[in-house]
Amino acid sequence: MSKQTKIFSLIDGFLDYINYNRNYSNNTVVSYKNDLEQFAEFLILTEYGTKKNRDKAEINLDSIDLPILKSFVADLFEKQKLDIKKARKFSNRSISRKISTVKSFFKYLYRKKIITSNPASMLAFPKTQKKLPSYVAASDMTKLLDKIGGDELNFTDKAIFELFYGTGIRLSELINLKTQDVDFAKNTVRVFGKGSKTRIVPFGSKAAEALRNYLQIRDILNFNKSDFFFLNKNGKKLYPMEVSRMVKKNLSKVTDIKKKSPHVLRHSFATHLLDAGADIRAVKELLGHENLSTTQVYTHVSPEKLKKAYKQAHPKA
Repeated sequence: MSKQTKIFSLIDGFLDYINYNRNYSNNTVVSYKNDLEQFAEFLILTEYGTKKNRDKAEINLDSIDLPILKSFVADLFEKQKLDIKKARKFSNRSISRKISTVKSFFKYLYRKKIITSNPASMLAFPKTQKKLPSYVAASDMTKLLDKIGGDELNFTDKAIFELFYGTGIRLSELINLKTQDVDFAKNTVRVFGKGSKTRIVPFGSKAAEALRNYLQIRDILNFNKSDFFFLNKNGKKLYPMEVSRMVKKNLSKVTDIKKKSPHVLRHSFATHLLDAGADIRAVKELLGHENLSTTQVYTHVSPEKLKKAYKQAHPKA
């Protein structure tokens, strides 16, 4: 490959790789695309002093070293200071994500032998304040699950909630679930997660009942032609926003937490397991995490757990 390279073509190749080979969700691919296009525009501006047509812009890959990458990060911090209206776009957390995207991109280029060394391997992340994951209290989840499913129209909602909370699967994993992936004999579901990794996750009797009830309604509506397990009222595969709206609407009935998304149900699944004494390594496998450090974010101590420990141990409790 010549030294002068069309940077946007390389980005397109990387996006195809994470989409088709690594099975990343559509939202993740879009985030990577936006971050890398911003990075490419910075490189073009640095090299040419002006913006160029993406099809014509060429970059000398050998000229991209650690100082240039640090300049990109510094530019992000400058935008963070100047653009108050878009503070969220350039928060430390967002900048960390952009750095992670750039590091993944250069790791891909290095593995493909497009570059001979990886300058991004030494790129550091800014310090970010660790936020505890939002989760719904176990008592509130029980209230909610008892409310849903009172009539036929809610059987889909009930099945989705029971599966989310009963397995901790991601939104993308749920909507891509096929009928053959659900094993009622063993009460397990086969999930295709990030990085094209497959895992088997068990579910309980309540989830099994909700899933069976949903399938009865699905059979009545004659939706058997589709391979996808969950379908909307038109017999089509669910789309992410459709599920997110439903989850938010139902969670609003029982909790005041700010974030009400399908991922909160995943957080709740992990938090409640660990609060009840589940082994963190087992929870890691159930969630499909690659590293234990990712699972450790759920080991925060809940107020209820603190009170219980205090009452059991303190002589004056």
